[in-house]
Amino acid sequence: MVAAARTVMGHRASRSERVLTYHQRVATPAEPMRLVAGFEPATRDDWADLAGTSLRGRTLGSLTTVTDDGIRIEPLYGNDGRTDRAGLPGASPHTRGSTATGSTESGWDVRALVLDEGIAAANAVVLDELERGSTSVLLDRAAIGIGSAGDLAAVLDGVFLEMAPVALAPGPDAVNAAGWLVDLWDQQGTSAADRSGALGVDPIGVAARHGGDPDLSTLASAVASVADAPGVHAVTVDATVWADAGASEAWELACSLATGVAYLRALEADGVSIDDALAGLTFTYSADADQFRTIAKFRVARLLWDRVAGACGSDVRAQHQTAVTSAAMLARRDPWVNLLRGAVAAFSAGLGGAAVVTVRPFDSAIGRPDEFGRRTARNTQLLLTEESGLARVVDPTGGSWFVEDLTERLADAAWERFRSIEADGGMVAALASGRIAAEVAVTHTARAQRLATRTDAITGVTEFPAIDEVPLVRAAGPASAEGPLRLHRLAEPFEALRDAGEAAGPVVRLVSLGPLAEHSARTTFAANLFAVAGIRTVDEPGSPVAVLCGSDGRYAVEAVDVARALKAEGVAHVVLAGRPGDHEDEWRAAGVDGFVHARTDVLDVLGRILDALGVAR
Repeated sequence: MVAAARTVMGHRASRSERVLTYHQRVATPAEPMRLVAGFEPATRDDWADLAGTSLRGRTLGSLTTVTDDGIRIEPLYGNDGRTDRAGLPGASPHTRGSTATGSTESGWDVRALVLDEGIAAANAVVLDELERGSTSVLLDRAAIGIGSAGDLAAVLDGVFLEMAPVALAPGPDAVNAAGWLVDLWDQQGTSAADRSGALGVDPIGVAARHGGDPDLSTLASAVASVADAPGVHAVTVDATVWADAGASEAWELACSLATGVAYLRALEADGVSIDDALAGLTFTYSADADQFRTIAKFRVARLLWDRVAGACGSDVRAQHQTAVTSAAMLARRDPWVNLLRGAVAAFSAGLGGAAVVTVRPFDSAIGRPDEFGRRTARNTQLLLTEESGLARVVDPTGGSWFVEDLTERLADAAWERFRSIEADGGMVAALASGRIAAEVAVTHTARAQRLATRTDAITGVTEFPAIDEVPLVRAAGPASAEGPLRLHRLAEPFEALRDAGEAAGPVVRLVSLGPLAEHSARTTFAANLFAVAGIRTVDEPGSPVAVLCGSDGRYAVEAVDVARALKAEGVAHVVLAGRPGDHEDEWRAAGVDGFVHARTDVLDVLGRILDALGVAR
């Protein structure tokens, strides 16, 4: 640049010529510098070899995991052509978004869940939420106690219905409640163009959650009641019922597709056009703390519903999506971690393209959320949309080789499961036969086993329990539904152990072998393990249970003698922290009753320890 400024056309450049040359170079910059120039292009094998050098003898394949749907999550991805098949935002197959611009103007709809008991209390919450940043409300009629049109009007008293969307959570007697909301819009003089929200009519989902037989004949009247209101979705396909019961991502998607198809058939049979039927549906999916699977799930849902709508011969192919953060992932113990879970779930749903997001307050698993719980749930979304600006980019994960691969594989798995439901007679038949409950139970059992063996973890519950935490107190929450597919919180069995242990206040004697450097890792492990059941560890006699902690070398020398001595002292149950290997028979003969290690079945071992301590459970 300096040399070019000094010499122009073979002579020493004047100041004006130098200025001219400078502006020409700025206006027409040279070819961008390629930072990889001079380097040989790296192949996938090159990357694999490089990664392998850091694994200390393990293979790269050892980092591969497999989801409940049989999808392999690889440690390394390459461009396999999947990116080109994702399409464009707003265009079929809608993988990259239902609209071309996403929610870039104002962010997604921040929808507040209202489940405060009592009409006056619920009305105060609705007004507070809408004044402080929520853009719509989701009313849980059963939790609030809404039993009439007057109750609904009182809950929404003071709300500008032409500005704030109102959604009713699916529940029994949804058709009557839908009529109350439509009548309220009429009474308030809200124009059809200004009405927005959801009526919450979902007979299959309600039957799954609450029991009974789904009545699909109610769908047509609901769609007709808001036929002139494009902002209102009459029928909801609530897939959270399957996710709450433990369904995998593919089964949640498959059940939602089969439910949607059942509704389309029923509406068409009652004279509703396919375009009007498709426009009347909204889909609600669960968002959890598995970031990439949640993102992929929302992308897959749009892709597969586009396929269904296309098969129906309609041009109304974009799926309207609502996300609700998972109830199953929330824990009563160390509930502050729920703040992180909710933030990751909302982040993932937003990036996945959901048009509406509801974050459950962090204290929802304890009881009815208080003002702080509601405020943090709301502000989580406001930070993501207004300060982080996540909604300004359409499908930001699109083009990622990993995300595109996961999207396609999940789509294949979900589509096959959907086809199998259809082959069995459709969603109503599959629900009535018990097949769906059985399929969901398989996934739930597999996840529960991974948690029990600590392959997966719930921070604050199965790992790093805060044994001295001060429990939060909340008003009792609404009773859980007891239908064929009820909510299974993942932390429930561990919380039951913890409740039993803390009520009795038992202690386990910690016997450390050798110097601190030899036993610190296992004493820390043991303390955390027993804290899962509310059991404290002490280093003094008096407990009927003792745990030996030391190095493998120290065990080989001292474990037999120490175990015998403990038994001689009257210790009823001796546990050794570590895998026994070839010493198991020898150590058991000396008095060791069991072993705890990283892959121990925590529920089984701690249950037996509580029994040995005389704790009722």
